[in-house]
Amino acid sequence: MKLFTVLVLCCSFFSSSTSPLPTQDADCDDPDVFKAVEIALRKYNADKTDGNQFALYMVMEAKRTTGPGKHFFVKYRIRESSCAVGGDKLWQDCDYRASSEAESGECTAHVYIDKAEDINNVTQECKIVPVEGRVTVSHAECLGCYHPIPGNSLQLLPILRYAIRVFNKETDQPSLFEVGEIIKATRQVVAGWNYAIEYEVKETNCSKDNFEDLSPACKPIFGGRVALCEAKAYVDLQNTIVDVAQRCKFPVVETVSPPTSVCAGCPRPIPTNSTELEEPLRASLKKYNEDSNDDFYYKAEAITHATVQVVAGKNYNITFQIRKTNCSKSAVTQLNEDCQAEPDSKPLQCTAQVYVVPWLKTIYPEVNCVMTVLQHWILQPGTYKSLNSAVTSSEPTQRGTIKPNMYSSQPFKSLKLRWRPASHSEITATSAKSAACHGGLALILLPLILPLFSLQIRSCL
Repeated sequence: MKLFTVLVLCCSFFSSSTSPLPTQDADCDDPDVFKAVEIALRKYNADKTDGNQFALYMVMEAKRTTGPGKHFFVKYRIRESSCAVGGDKLWQDCDYRASSEAESGECTAHVYIDKAEDINNVTQECKIVPVEGRVTVSHAECLGCYHPIPGNSLQLLPILRYAIRVFNKETDQPSLFEVGEIIKATRQVVAGWNYAIEYEVKETNCSKDNFEDLSPACKPIFGGRVALCEAKAYVDLQNTIVDVAQRCKFPVVETVSPPTSVCAGCPRPIPTNSTELEEPLRASLKKYNEDSNDDFYYKAEAITHATVQVVAGKNYNITFQIRKTNCSKSAVTQLNEDCQAEPDSKPLQCTAQVYVVPWLKTIYPEVNCVMTVLQHWILQPGTYKSLNSAVTSSEPTQRGTIKPNMYSSQPFKSLKLRWRPASHSEITATSAKSAACHGGLALILLPLILPLFSLQIRSCL
């Protein structure tokens, strides 16, 4: 504690015979008494050449004389502080050292103070009590406690022989086991002796089918099973084994699965209904509607697949389906909740790559949309040439757009189209029929077109 405040205790007073000068009692909280003690203690610390300063602990006695020049007779106790002698700190700013490490003392001082002449004089005697020496701890032997004994003690041999015989008899192991390393052994003196032993048992080359008990031919095998045993035995005063109780455990063989390969920074799939996809999908749809040449807005119907990759931000790859709505770009400024998908419009399959930087609150979408392959063409007679022209002319359009009339060019005037998926039997039957009608031309074109469209040729010319 800081010695800003000092407990002052006045226990008794000097007798009038200690000083020839007429004196009077001084109060414990008298500032002049404290000033006299401070002067005396400061002088004592100044006279020290090594060690730590002393700090005031308490004032024991105080008397004073009257007049302009005052005499103070004080007795006070001091304790060693944490501040070294010769430092720049006064004792009032120092902490006491711990009681177990601090010296203490008692001083008797005669202090003369003349404020008018600015004179002070100190005569004092201090008795210092050194720190008590450390107590050496000694441990007495615990009578009746367990005490360790050497693992190779002959006293353990009959106990272990008995214990291993019981182990081999009671366990269902196919081989006999022998005592291995003795890990720990202790003994307690009672009306006889209690033993506590920890040891290993090791599998030997002797099977129970061929050997009833251990023999000199039984040796521990390399790589054999090992169990850890704990045994407690009681031997009476006649040195007879009265009881042995043991418990043995084989180590559990743990099957550790190979570590799962984790590719840091690789794309990972995320659920299509994850709320994490809402912002990237909204930005992708806005990008498509801004870049599209269509007069109507498109809205998303469903997300079919999505992945996310952690980079300096996040990369989203989203596959989703959109459909034209009833909202015209000339009528409304942006897609809203009132815009409904037209049931007769053809869905588009879109793939978006969206780069999001959350801490910058920026998002960069790139979108490509094409007509879905599931929209199968069912053709009318005499249209192979037109179909071939349509397939070869289906070039990639501007990113995010599809030409409105790309499937209504002149060669398609002879086509009568109906949208529905064709069955495998229909494809097989119509393919054979058209091959008979059109020969080599159909056989050449069908392998090229079948992977893209399911065809049904209604009749041939």
